[in-house]
Amino acid sequence: MEYSINKLAKLAGISTRTLRYYDEIGLLCPLRVSGNSYRVYGQREVDLLQQILFYRELGLPLDVIKNIMMML
Repeated sequence: MEYSINKLAKLAGISTRTLRYYDEIGLLCPLRVSGNSYRVYGQREVDLLQQILFYRELGLPLDVIKNIMMML
């Protein structure tokens, strides 16, 4: 299943700006960018976002989360 940025943001309870920022810093890149420049996320990205949000709940800063995610 694929999710638009709006659908994923609503599903995760975060803003689309957060997802754009995660893409900007290389923390969570979309599966692809459609012809109309919309970000599209797949199941793998949804799973990664769940992990990112878990680490955020623990209070870890994004640079530490990024390092953790690179080791996976």
